[in-house]
Amino acid sequence: MTDPESPTKRSEVDLTNCDREPIHLAGAVQPHGALLAFGLGDLSLRHVSQNADQWFKAIPEIGATVHGLFDEASCELLQIVATGLRNVVRPIKLRALGAGSELPFSAAAHVYQGRLIVELEQPAAEKDSTEKLGELSLPLQLTKANQRLQQSTDLKRLYQVIADEMRDISGFDRVMLYRFADDNHGEVIGESVVEGKGSFLGLHYPATDIPEQARRLYILNTVRSIGDVNASAVPILPGCHADAEQPLDLSLSCFRAVSPVHIEYLQNMGVQASMSISIVIDNRLWGLIACHHYSAKPLRLEERAACEIMGLVIGNYLSAREQSEINHERVRRRRNFHNVLDLITQNTDVWRSIDTIWPELQQVVDSNGLGVVSERNVQLLGSTPCAEVVQSIVQHAESTQKETVGIWDTHCLADSVPGYLVEDESKVCGCLAVPLSAPEANWLLFFRDEYVSEVTWAGNPEKSTVQSENGIRLSPRKSFEQWKTTVHRQSKRWALVDREMAEELRSGLVELLSLRAAELVRLNDELASINADLDSFAYAASHDLREPLRGIKQTAFLLRRELGVELNEATEGRLATLSKLASRMDELIQGLLRLSRAGQGNLEFERVDLKEVVHEALEMVVGRPTPSGIEVSIESNAILWADYLCVRELFTNLIANGIKYNQNSLKHLRVGVWQGRDADHENQAVLYVRDNGIGIASENVEEVFQVFRRLHLPDEFGGGSGAGLTICQKIVTRHGGKIWIESEPGQGSTIFFTLEQVE
Repeated sequence: MTDPESPTKRSEVDLTNCDREPIHLAGAVQPHGALLAFGLGDLSLRHVSQNADQWFKAIPEIGATVHGLFDEASCELLQIVATGLRNVVRPIKLRALGAGSELPFSAAAHVYQGRLIVELEQPAAEKDSTEKLGELSLPLQLTKANQRLQQSTDLKRLYQVIADEMRDISGFDRVMLYRFADDNHGEVIGESVVEGKGSFLGLHYPATDIPEQARRLYILNTVRSIGDVNASAVPILPGCHADAEQPLDLSLSCFRAVSPVHIEYLQNMGVQASMSISIVIDNRLWGLIACHHYSAKPLRLEERAACEIMGLVIGNYLSAREQSEINHERVRRRRNFHNVLDLITQNTDVWRSIDTIWPELQQVVDSNGLGVVSERNVQLLGSTPCAEVVQSIVQHAESTQKETVGIWDTHCLADSVPGYLVEDESKVCGCLAVPLSAPEANWLLFFRDEYVSEVTWAGNPEKSTVQSENGIRLSPRKSFEQWKTTVHRQSKRWALVDREMAEELRSGLVELLSLRAAELVRLNDELASINADLDSFAYAASHDLREPLRGIKQTAFLLRRELGVELNEATEGRLATLSKLASRMDELIQGLLRLSRAGQGNLEFERVDLKEVVHEALEMVVGRPTPSGIEVSIESNAILWADYLCVRELFTNLIANGIKYNQNSLKHLRVGVWQGRDADHENQAVLYVRDNGIGIASENVEEVFQVFRRLHLPDEFGGGSGAGLTICQKIVTRHGGKIWIESEPGQGSTIFFTLEQVE
């Protein structure tokens, strides 16, 4: 744990000290077993534990072969193991050479790192012929345990049954089911303990209690037993510890000696013997079955094998139960997922009104807020950071993924995103970001609020330091009394089903958006054809249809001249009506032509100075200079992102209407940008044109947007086609906005409209 050659390093406290301890190169065994290591070529002895004389008449000499130590049958078994599968521990029975009628002893043999390692235990004492009433043999105990596990339908009950049955089988005083979290700290989720001992159920243990190399060994060697923490380890000869010239790797050893730090840890808990059974699910260390005994309890190889089998069985049951609950949740969420796809299919403009799909999306990925990031803007719903922070999160997610951009998630934005601060008003701490790479939605970001939780630790989770003769060293904590901490600035962790559903959502939306893009290409082709027809119609309206009207008006004029004095009052009235109707028809055709042109052609977006475009529109309506009695005030210096010609046409119509439908001697119009925007108008400029004209009744404010719909007689207020506001609506819609009117009769009108602005 310390470096005696470096006085400065001896005083340093490094929380990763334990991670560097080579516990698999212990160079010793526990005293209730012996170890022999043979070379694979000639099966000659290379290492032997110092207590081997308890199995042989004397400690075997280095260089002796298996034939000089075991009988012929035993040698054949060892030869099979030596040439068989590597890294597999095989339980066997061996008899020492010249043992005569003595009972064979149990052994475990395996090949690892170029050595045949044989571990021996003393023969079991003959059982009393009178067995205890109700005592079951080991196979029957395993059968009973399996039946109880099978009957446990929910996870909480299963956790308890696992602890109860493992205590029955192992005979340990305390058995705990211990599950690892994503950050590798553990929690006791099931426990069975003898009377008189306190409960550890629900306690958390820091990740540093089980160093990284110990976790690797738990996966490699799934049963680890310590018979007596107070017993002295037996060295292996010649020396083969970590500092030796040729260390002996004991990763798969049954009797490997125990790290001094771990011995101190168990002694601090008052534990004299322990056993850990690994629960490995999908090659991942899910947790442990941790067994404690308050007196010495060496584990026999047969008991070890039974516990190993139970670990496999329990892992399968836990995996099946967890998967069943995940599948149930997955099925529920997929119903909402399909609803989302249906809503998007039905609504071609869904990304402009994401509130329609948010309730369903919230069920697909359990979250408190949603952000939709597109090329133009950021839309937010629910509990989220502000738009600028959302953009920075997207940039960070993109920067952390080099080649293919995938789903990114964190339960602690403050730790994951540089410069992120948890805002008091939102308290957003978790984010799951889903890339879509579509123009209307580049990213979907699901947010979770802060989840303040209280964690009860088994003692202070911070490792303590003690002064030793070699300087300062880390020491396992001596107290395991409850130590409570409150966790802030974190959300609930994103579960596997959250990430799975996010991936399904991504795949489904990408496919749907791709299909929609292909459909848009088809529709655009159709629209191009339709627009060509409209162009032909516009030409006909401007030329072919207006030509007969001009003929009608000319004919009426000639008739009036030819009749001269013979023209009576009735005929004069009819000719006047004919001319008026022809003029009205001409106005309607011109309005229809203007409406057609308003919806055609590509928009050419540029920076538009509000004052400049309004002045030009006013000049087109009333000429220059502005006549007396007309006053237009521009109350903003805004710069807009829009098509200049379309916006000029828009203001031309609105100014013309404000002047036309106005009976005041001073016709006053005000043009500006409304500053009171809300979430509905984020990333949009809200403009208004306010006049002091005649106003509009509330029941008619929607009608005025209908094409050729006028609220007055044709001769009133200078006539007109009634297409002006329809043209305005079409221009605003093409700019991603909407238009509406607030008005009262006699109080003037205010026309509001929005234009989408690209950041």
